[in-house]
Amino acid sequence: MPNRYLILALMFFGMFSTAATVPYMGYFIVEGLGKEPWMISIYAVLVTSMILVVNRFLGRRIDEGGDIRAYIFWAIIAYIVALAALLVFTSYWTLISIYAAGISVASGSMSVMFSFARIYADASHIDAIKFNAQIRAMASLAWMIAPAGSFTMAGLWGHMIVFQVALGLGFLWLLVWHLTLKSPFRRISSHSGASLNQTTSLRTDFNSAIWIAAAVCLFLSLGNSLVLSASPLYLIKEIHLPASAPGLSLTVKCFFEVIIILGTPNLIKKIGLRNALIVSSMLAVASSIYLAQIKTMTEMFIAAAIEGTYFGIFAAVGVSFVQSFSRGRIGHATSIFSNGLFMGSMIGGSMMGILANFTDFRTVILCASLPAILAAITLVFTRGSDSEAEKLPA
Repeated sequence: MPNRYLILALMFFGMFSTAATVPYMGYFIVEGLGKEPWMISIYAVLVTSMILVVNRFLGRRIDEGGDIRAYIFWAIIAYIVALAALLVFTSYWTLISIYAAGISVASGSMSVMFSFARIYADASHIDAIKFNAQIRAMASLAWMIAPAGSFTMAGLWGHMIVFQVALGLGFLWLLVWHLTLKSPFRRISSHSGASLNQTTSLRTDFNSAIWIAAAVCLFLSLGNSLVLSASPLYLIKEIHLPASAPGLSLTVKCFFEVIIILGTPNLIKKIGLRNALIVSSMLAVASSIYLAQIKTMTEMFIAAAIEGTYFGIFAAVGVSFVQSFSRGRIGHATSIFSNGLFMGSMIGGSMMGILANFTDFRTVILCASLPAILAAITLVFTRGSDSEAEKLPA
């Protein structure tokens, strides 16, 4: 069995690598490549569409006993190739072809890592919710540091330094993978007596509860995506804050995320998964409304703290909420959760570009409250139809 602390390190370095570029791309497309905001939408749709396919494929393969070690390896190689291509052939067309394909495969590592964490927790007989929260905390810690570094470096030395450093991070990620997973790691079904026919039956059964849970995650992801993609341009172009403001805002947000994520398992024991997500939804509404009113750096930091609190609760609870309906198919459930996140990102990225073209970035921030309201309504009105979600996952 791999060392649990090395697994946490692998998650951190993987997310640190992707976080160094993902939130920067919208700003880079507009300010670095000189393109219109709507061209961000093309990039977002392409990348997210490919991620959905990758996650679906990987989730199925993991449930069938595929080698998690190999899937993470190819995700890292795809990341390195994507960065190298963009550095050598810097253009929008490289961005929406080679880079988009590579970063899509690389982003599939997030779904693999969440499945890996749950399978590892079950096999090691440790608290799955707590380990999920620790894994998610590593992701938030990476996002607390990397985007701020990217925007700061770009302000000092130009756009391309971001991708040069990211390429170096890719090789560091590869090293940590080598130290963590020295041999193949596969899922061993807890249903040892299950036959192939039983597995096939599980696949064809329609599981309405898991899709309701995924819809909630999609709504919250959509609201977060709208804010994440609009914030850099909103803060710099409309509020006229320094170029480092978006990165600093993400740092504060992710700092609060980490604290909240690590404390959320105790909250879940008191109020349950569903109620925790309702609290997260209401805070998301407050966050976007307040962010749309800010004028100063101090107010920006307050908005980031509220955002980090709501997203920290969601980040800690979301994957466990969806996995509670897995019916033994952890890879499938986790891929649905991840696809909900990325679908929300795709819709959010597309809407951001279109809304910003016809209105402004402040309007985009305000619109981010609507999906959070939908999430809360869904959680309240489906409470009786999927009572499994009120229980902690086994």
